[in-house]
Amino acid sequence: MKKNIFNVKRILLLLCLFSSSSYAQDYYVCNNGSDGNSGSSPYEPWATFDYAMSKFGKLNAGESILFCRGGTFTSSYPRLFNQNCTQDAPCTIADYIPPNIAPTDAKLPIIKSSVTKGILNFQDGGPADHDEGYIVKNLSLKGNGTGSGIFLFNDVDFLTIDNVIIDGFEIGVYSATANAPNPGANQVNENIILINSEIINNKGQGWLGGCNNCLIHNNKFINNGFSKKIYNHNIYIGGRDNYGITISNNTLYKSAIVDGKCYGVSLVVHGVVQELTIKNNTVYEDIGAAHPTCWGISVDPGYATEESFSNVIIVDNKVTNVGNVGIGCASCTDLRVLNNTVTHSQDFGFTAIRVPVRTEDTVKSDRIEITGNFIDLLDTNNRGKQGIVVPVTGDINNGTNEIYISR
Repeated sequence: MKKNIFNVKRILLLLCLFSSSSYAQDYYVCNNGSDGNSGSSPYEPWATFDYAMSKFGKLNAGESILFCRGGTFTSSYPRLFNQNCTQDAPCTIADYIPPNIAPTDAKLPIIKSSVTKGILNFQDGGPADHDEGYIVKNLSLKGNGTGSGIFLFNDVDFLTIDNVIIDGFEIGVYSATANAPNPGANQVNENIILINSEIINNKGQGWLGGCNNCLIHNNKFINNGFSKKIYNHNIYIGGRDNYGITISNNTLYKSAIVDGKCYGVSLVVHGVVQELTIKNNTVYEDIGAAHPTCWGISVDPGYATEESFSNVIIVDNKVTNVGNVGIGCASCTDLRVLNNTVTHSQDFGFTAIRVPVRTEDTVKSDRIEITGNFIDLLDTNNRGKQGIVVPVTGDINNGTNEIYISR
């Protein structure tokens, strides 16, 4: 009898432990549904994006709003803010395969912007309040040349964007700043993950903004920044006092294409950043389609205020046929440029690796290691080509680099 009582108590304890995940509800949205439905079953889905998002702020931790594959929806940019969601039990905006469609025909749900501001608007109004725990997955966001595909403002933390197409906005992903904080907020977007996605055809920037402990990994950034020369980019990290940023395994192509040529740095970092890793990315342009200002990767001052970059690692990247600088850094301390491959066949002068790449602020580049890089510079017209240019002062370890310059 005592053994049975013990087992009953144990079962009740387990039910309590798992009750929150057991009762997490999925809500469904499809074009053949109705906003008068319960939304709690794929057989009784809601119909519209805006109605579904009006329920987002009331979701419990771990709950989801799912859009049917093969469906098309329209957004008027509602605010998304929910303090029930947590990093351990995130709220999800994603996809599902409806009962009436074959899996092989199940294309990502398309969400179109009907206004000038964009689609997914993660922010609360007024002073910044901390919120966290969101997943956006398996969606196709279509812009009209304005706004942001995904906008983060007022201290958004622990957001994962996975397998999302962000196509045709002013800015693809915008990690913005914040208003004055309420207690518990620090005015910084943190633990942001962008993975396995396509950020394409956004006329201003592909990614814009800063963050802490964030990851941009295994994405395609193609044809972003075509509305302006010089100042637009595929990836533009910019912010104050950010740390722990990793940009890895991405493909970057066609940065700031104006009149058929790339005019802007494809991957640029400005501001104040500690612990920056740029690793295993592929950055390239076509022969004849790069202006000299179309640099590959550059971490350097770009503002009127003081900027600096510490503990910077630029490693295992492949930079091909960009502008007149392949990889550059300025006001960089504890900098390592390791095992990169830089090749160049454009018909103008070029430096593969340059430190400092432009005028530095008060912090001067120091403690620099440039080792193990492979540089192949082809120049059939005998224009000026240089492998590695570094300052004559400072603690520089220019290790074993393979440099080939054809004349």
